[in-house]
Amino acid sequence: MDPLSDVISLLEPQSYRVGGFDVGGDWSIGFGAHDGIKCYAVTAGEAWLAVEGGGDPVFLKAGDCFLLPRGLPFRVASDLALPPDDWRRHLPGRGDGTLATINGGGGATIIGGHFTLAGQQAAMLLGMLPPIVHLQSEADRATLRWAFERMRQELSDPRPGSFLIVQQLAYMILVQALRLHLDTGKGVGWLFALGDRHIGAAIAAIHREPARRWTVATLAAEVGMSRSSFAARFRQLVGDGPIDYLTRWRMLLAGRSLSRGERVGAVARALGYESESAFNTAFKRVMGATPRRHAARSAAE
Repeated sequence: MDPLSDVISLLEPQSYRVGGFDVGGDWSIGFGAHDGIKCYAVTAGEAWLAVEGGGDPVFLKAGDCFLLPRGLPFRVASDLALPPDDWRRHLPGRGDGTLATINGGGGATIIGGHFTLAGQQAAMLLGMLPPIVHLQSEADRATLRWAFERMRQELSDPRPGSFLIVQQLAYMILVQALRLHLDTGKGVGWLFALGDRHIGAAIAAIHREPARRWTVATLAAEVGMSRSSFAARFRQLVGDGPIDYLTRWRMLLAGRSLSRGERVGAVARALGYESESAFNTAFKRVMGATPRRHAARSAAE
């Protein structure tokens, strides 16, 4: 798999909700802090989006998609000057794949999904994203239009299997939205470094062979750069050095293996560690707990 697929495959959503609402008249709906990431689109009408601590409000038009990766409280409204109603007043118990009607509908329709994600992997993916990822170019809308339109049809006219189809569409939309955000080149971190020919190739090599005894020099040679130029560019784009990135990726893989009940020694050897004590030290530094404590905590969840 490619590095983006690698990281997303580690996320293993703990819970998953999909749905939406069709709202009419003057309206303002407030949502509290949330775990994980929300991915939505305006499929009809217009709305304002304001995220607490997320900078200036964003005006959304039909076809626009937005991600909310930081879990901050937010509001969507026809007019942000209106006091917000608590979302639970209009959408009690929602997230079951249905489309709610508010104030008779007919004004704006917003649909999408909410993923609650687990562990350090989620922090690695979401920590570098801004509070609002707003996808609004015509190319972006064209790419996502089919998936959102199909989701709207499944929500408006449920049929056998609709909930599963909506789940898969929402997950696909999340991945595609991250790809489109990557294409903007706006940001620092491994996600954006994937778009660089040399550094992206180095990250792919690490993901392809995480147990290999990589050094800065061997990674630089792998992508055809000098050691010093490679190290400087990697840090500039990723925010960490190449060996720091390698270690963090190994520990994320180790965390998944330990959560599945694999033995510490076997996991250490599979990731290129001859010494279990060296692996334990690295794991605790990156993951904040010893391998055995991590495994025990995962088993108890």
